[in-house]
Amino acid sequence: MSYRIDYQAREGVLAAVVSGKSKYASRIARDLAAHAGERELLIDLRRLEDRVGNLGTLLNAIGSPRIAVLDVVENDRYYVFAEKVARSLGCTLRCFADAESAITWLSKK
Repeated sequence: MSYRIDYQAREGVLAAVVSGKSKYASRIARDLAAHAGERELLIDLRRLEDRVGNLGTLLNAIGSPRIAVLDVVENDRYYVFAEKVARSLGCTLRCFADAESAITWLSKK
């Protein structure tokens, strides 16, 4: 399997569950960007293999103003760099361990 993205619009947010291999990060980013447009985006990366080190590639192509990422707590330390990259690109990124917290954050204007 290369990768798969399942999309769902909920509460004004586009949610994307990404699974497969992160070596396709540039393709994944292109697909996410095409679907998200300017909408706020919730990306669930918990099923994406070897995702650490590919977060910058994913962020560079996505034009959403605010991005919430779902990931396991063990990967939390890797998001400090991703949050800085997001700020340099003009968007805000935060990592969450549960979907409800992420949706609550994205729903606040």
